[in-house]
Amino acid sequence: MAFDAYGAPQFGLNDVKIAVWNSTDSYGSAVDIPSVQLMGAILQIISAQLEGDDTITATAARAIGGEVRIRFGSVNIAALEVLLGNTATSSIASPNEVYQLKVSGGDNMPYFGIVGRALAEEGVGDFQVFFPKVRITSDVTLASLEYGTFAVPEFTAQAVEDTTYGILSLVEHQAATAIAIPPANIV
Repeated sequence: MAFDAYGAPQFGLNDVKIAVWNSTDSYGSAVDIPSVQLMGAILQIISAQLEGDDTITATAARAIGGEVRIRFGSVNIAALEVLLGNTATSSIASPNEVYQLKVSGGDNMPYFGIVGRALAEEGVGDFQVFFPKVRITSDVTLASLEYGTFAVPEFTAQAVEDTTYGILSLVEHQAATAIAIPPANIV
């Protein structure tokens, strides 16, 4: 069976990047999510049904938001700066320079954009999922430091609608394209 889509069938997860959402159509510099293992993308729906005359007479369903789940390898200060909205400080004492990211009670989680890419298994295209405006809304597993195991941070974020890009954009490219926030050539 041949696949008609450029970015299909998707296999694996090739790359994920995030960037601070400054305002509609404006983002900070893209930051790589290191050793990304998972990007779960969910479109959230609200629905109802009208019942009467001993039957369902109508249904309604509307897209209301999205949810993104990310799991990646290595505690990465640059990525956590974007996700948590704090700026790391560093000492200038060489050769043991220290980077510190401090999170305090009451810190407000920022909005950020996120895009993930899977390469097509057939052909040379790709498939990208872009959430333009998301915010962490659950506990963040920063690390489980354990003998014989890598630290694997994980978080879930809530997507809300951006006036330009909507809740999310699904993008296929005929030829695999580098990740950008927002993805290149989308409207």
